[in-house]
Amino acid sequence: NLHMVAHAGISEHLVDSEHCLKMGECLCGAAAAHKLTVVHDLRQMDETNTMQCHREGFVTVSVFHIHAHEQHLGFFNLHFRQPKIFDRREVALLETLGQLLGIAIENMRLANREREMAVSEERNLVAQGLHDSIAQGLTFLNLQVQMLDDSLQNGNLDEAAEIVPALQAGVQESYDDVRELLVNFRSRLAEGDLIASLENTVAKFERQTGIATEFIADADGAPFPREQQLQVLFIVQEALSNIRKHAMATKVEIRLTDRHHFALTIHDNGVGFDAAILRSQSERHVGLNIMHERAQRIHASLAVTSETGNGATVTLNLPYEQRLAA
Repeated sequence: NLHMVAHAGISEHLVDSEHCLKMGECLCGAAAAHKLTVVHDLRQMDETNTMQCHREGFVTVSVFHIHAHEQHLGFFNLHFRQPKIFDRREVALLETLGQLLGIAIENMRLANREREMAVSEERNLVAQGLHDSIAQGLTFLNLQVQMLDDSLQNGNLDEAAEIVPALQAGVQESYDDVRELLVNFRSRLAEGDLIASLENTVAKFERQTGIATEFIADADGAPFPREQQLQVLFIVQEALSNIRKHAMATKVEIRLTDRHHFALTIHDNGVGFDAAILRSQSERHVGLNIMHERAQRIHASLAVTSETGNGATVTLNLPYEQRLAA
């Protein structure tokens, strides 16, 4: 079926009668079925009296196709109350208009698909983060509950009393993890300003954790798109989340340099880890994998370095060649 999606200058009665046509039905449907550009002089047609457009006072009806990349997308009509003969230049102009409309429609469809893919990818990252937080938390809580059950069955109330605070702490940590993930997911750039958004993120992290955090920005480069800026913000949030949960740090330094190239480092003075072990167990570290995926989205490189007892450093580099214009 053919559906009318926009109109101007025709009556509601005509809209109602032709809002949905079968292919091959009426003049427009017949032209659409054969994918032809057609100009009809209604005065010369035998079935004129049966056509609603003629009863509305139109004497010339034209049909021009909307297409892109050899794909037929629809058509548009021009109705005239006076006889109209199109010369070759007018026909060429209107056919070009049909091509431009087709390209515009196709671009809108592609943009919608891209947004759908972005939403799907973002949901996948959130799902990974939730799985990481909840799975670890529930595993710990399950072990504690089993220990509590054993203690109660054995009548060891002192041991049970020691387990209860650990259970409470585990529940609170799981709650904090999920809340943090959801808050980060809803993050938006502060008026499109990455620096201001990072300052807000750092201030909130320092306030909630008590970890002294310094943010140093040397930013004089050209602005880049919101999508790239948002991914940088999300990477910083994920890195700070990992520090909160694992590093046992007392100090964090975030340094941003944005000139010809863009570089960001996040360093903590925590317990660190063995980088070789981390690489061998990469599938278990969802947070790090999420940061790598976000970096890949904006064509940046991300590296995590650490030594046991010497903290850890996350480095994000976005070369000038990969920077998109805002």
